[in-house]
Amino acid sequence: MVLFFLALACGLPLDPAKAVDSAAPVDSANPDDSAPPVDSSDTTDTTDTTDTAEPTEEDDPSFLFGEVTHHLALTLDEAALAALAADPREDVVATLIFDGRSYQVGVHLKGSTSFRDLSEKASFKIDAHEWDEDQRFFGLKRLTLNNMIQDPTMSSEHLSYALHDWVGNPSPRHGYARLTVNGELFGLYGLVETPDDDLIERLFPDDDEGNLYEGGYGGDFNEGCALLFEQSEGEDIDHADLEAVIRAVESSTPETFTPLLASLFDLDTLLRVWAVERVTGNDDSYVSLGNNFFVYHGPLADQWTMLPWGADQAFLTDELLPADGALAERCEAAPDCAAQLRAQIEEVLLVWEAGDFAAYAAAETARIESDCRTDPRSEWGDYGCRDALIALNAWISDRPAQVRAQLVD
Repeated sequence: MVLFFLALACGLPLDPAKAVDSAAPVDSANPDDSAPPVDSSDTTDTTDTTDTAEPTEEDDPSFLFGEVTHHLALTLDEAALAALAADPREDVVATLIFDGRSYQVGVHLKGSTSFRDLSEKASFKIDAHEWDEDQRFFGLKRLTLNNMIQDPTMSSEHLSYALHDWVGNPSPRHGYARLTVNGELFGLYGLVETPDDDLIERLFPDDDEGNLYEGGYGGDFNEGCALLFEQSEGEDIDHADLEAVIRAVESSTPETFTPLLASLFDLDTLLRVWAVERVTGNDDSYVSLGNNFFVYHGPLADQWTMLPWGADQAFLTDELLPADGALAERCEAAPDCAAQLRAQIEEVLLVWEAGDFAAYAAAETARIESDCRTDPRSEWGDYGCRDALIALNAWISDRPAQVRAQLVD
């Protein structure tokens, strides 16, 4: 209830469906380690997408986020199923099977407005080291499996993170997996790199001991809003570093804001993150709504970095959305910051065109189209996916000219 009123004070109501993902295990019997049977009704075209490599535990986890649609299987016993039905946010014991190998893992369900239970297309958090601190899944402690239930193309996050990577923004990696649960095909999932200490070590190898916070749902750089950030990593549990940034931002003026922002963040990277969000028309992002983002505070550099997250609402809006996040709003009000943001938007467009992002998107959507159209738990159906993919590729082809026209206006 305290968080609810804090969120209202910060200008954005707390989503009642958003719940904190917990890692606390429930008491559950060990599941059967045998692989679940193959679903004979799965007629998905697997041409050129089956796992052909023979990876080892020491392989770089980038294998998981490449151009292969992986096959993952979860086995949950009756006790685990009952526990998830009673409290879907609490970890239960499960078996994860991949490439003939079995891992005992912790599993719970995730999501806010996209949350679905096991009777529908649930999203999952998988913790490889929940019961064995030394166990890793291709070097990773955790996996995030997104149901992509709000995106009929099943492509928005994948393409958004790819573009962030193309322009040099720090961001999670994304791949795809077909998932079965107790032998039943649940469909195609987004395999997303989890924002945790593994991600921080990859992105900031020389400065990885800092605090990682998830923002959104009112957690923004406004007075009184620091406690609405959920801390994911780090030891500064009183949010003191966030409080200091918020005080500095609140006391700034349009004349002092840009140099202040440059002293707190890598300004070019921050503006480039916002530029990608604006160019991709992401209306549920930091720059457009003050939502779906992480911030990391590197203690050695004493520098903050914003990481994009939850980009499943990109490639939908034609308008070059106005700024709504607290920092982005202040940037728009500071002429020098607004000019630098515009320059970053133009740079993103140049990368988009030079790399032929439209061709890349066409190839990636073609790769998953069969899975998208035949997904047994999709809420969009065959033609919903097909029509959405056609519209997505047309949107991406037209976007650079569309954005430039709005910049002139």
